Amino acid sequence: MNYMFDFVKQGGVIGYILIAMNFVGYAIIIWKVISLIVFNKTVQPRLTDKVIHRVITCNTDHHIITESIRTEIELAFSPLTKGLTTVENIASISPMLGLLGTVIGIFNAFSVIAALGLDDASAFPTGIKFALVTTVLGLVVAIPHVLAFNYLNARMEREQDEVENQVLLRLGKILQERDGNSEGSSHV
Repeated sequence: MNYMFDFVKQGGVIGYILIAMNFVGYAIIIWKVISLIVFNKTVQPRLTDKVIHRVITCNTDHHIITESIRTEIELAFSPLTKGLTTVENIASISPMLGLLGTVIGIFNAFSVIAALGLDDASAFPTGIKFALVTTVLGLVVAIPHVLAFNYLNARMEREQDEVENQVLLRLGKILQERDGNSEGSSHV
């Protein structure tokens, strides 16, 4: 544990920023996974009936009904997407911060060479070490956030498509029954 703290400490301010971003990102990821589980257990089972009820009460053409279904489903899923932009931003910004640290570290290393010459090479590795530490930290933060964002985003899209398909299938059956009943009553 002490080794990890020392490693981050060698990354300076950029290292601390990356670790802070990492904690924020993981908190959001855990929150989104829990939200998705709760949504699947509490909201989603009732969502199909709720959407069908709202859509069936408006007696309009099929294009408007289809758009209404999509809108209702997007509204139901919108709380789940909050925070994902932050995870995506952490995934894209952290490698750039790591690269910034790399450039600063290399710059500092060459500044030492310019000031002291090649006679005292002991100060040179400090800049290189800073460069490598920030690069590593940037990638260590970015990679899991990219994976988590892609997983959560794809999972939510898949869930939305599944609910939309369920709604359309049930709505098709309801409309077919309604059309069958209206044809049967017109023959009487």
